[in-house]
Amino acid sequence: MSSRDFLWQEPSSATVERLEALAQRAFSLDEAQPFSEQTLVEARKWSRGESSAVRILEVCEAGETRGFAALVTDGDSCLLEAAVDPSARERGLGTALITEALTQVEGEVAAWVHGGPDASSSAMISAQKLAKSQGFVAQRELFKMGLALTDEARASILAAAEAAPLPADIRLETYTEKDAAGWVKANAAAFADHPEQGKLTLKDLEERTGSDWFRAEGFFLAKDGAGSIAGSHWTKIPHHQTGVLEGEVYAVGVTPDWQGKGLGRSLTLAGMAYLARTHYAPGKKLDRIVLYVDAENSPAVTLYRSLGFSPLTIDRQYLATTER
Repeated sequence: MSSRDFLWQEPSSATVERLEALAQRAFSLDEAQPFSEQTLVEARKWSRGESSAVRILEVCEAGETRGFAALVTDGDSCLLEAAVDPSARERGLGTALITEALTQVEGEVAAWVHGGPDASSSAMISAQKLAKSQGFVAQRELFKMGLALTDEARASILAAAEAAPLPADIRLETYTEKDAAGWVKANAAAFADHPEQGKLTLKDLEERTGSDWFRAEGFFLAKDGAGSIAGSHWTKIPHHQTGVLEGEVYAVGVTPDWQGKGLGRSLTLAGMAYLARTHYAPGKKLDRIVLYVDAENSPAVTLYRSLGFSPLTIDRQYLATTER
């Protein structure tokens, strides 16, 4: 075996396990996940032979995994995400990994860089240099915003939730399997213009509800008098956390007929109240509520700031056109 090998892997659960283990090591250092939730969902489906939309590249040195790149195709577009093991950084592996991955791409490709407290952070500066060297241009920014759960903040959230009643004819329930098809339809309507969230399928939903972090009691559905889903707030409490324990405002969506009627704020606060009350594990309360929002979505950013959130990190998406 040569000193450095790039391996386009065949579908296997072992490969995905190595990818997820490396991602966790990177998260422990960077405090940012290198692979998005949808990329991991596609990778798990790929490992079972259920998806041909993903290709996984592994780089090894002396037989040891040093990094991964994942290519996820969607029609004519392609998403690239990659990570290098913290123990193998500053050796040019990231550049080599991206260069090799791009040999398999033709046409438009987007690449996410996750994390960095601001545009001048070392993570962002390194990413900008690598992106420029590969012909990528910054296209989109995503804020990770956070709210520390002090005793005062918990009390404020619970009071705000009490003061934000649901619109007339709307009732709040928690998710059960019988809601699956209705939620997929409502989610597509609520996020019709969103490049990722609005495309979720029933299979994508099943992957998420089968994850170790899923808690049905934290998945809220707003239903109208006919039982149709008017909106939802899905919270997420990731497993295997160390340090600051976070609960996430994972996805808040309101269908077009119910937008502009205060339902979004009521749903947001209902989920926040749940996160303020719940525990990561017995005897361990959550330390912070977090969420992700497009930087250009001014109304949403304004809403979250009004609820006490402030930016923590920036995820940046780059775009390039490649030719083989």
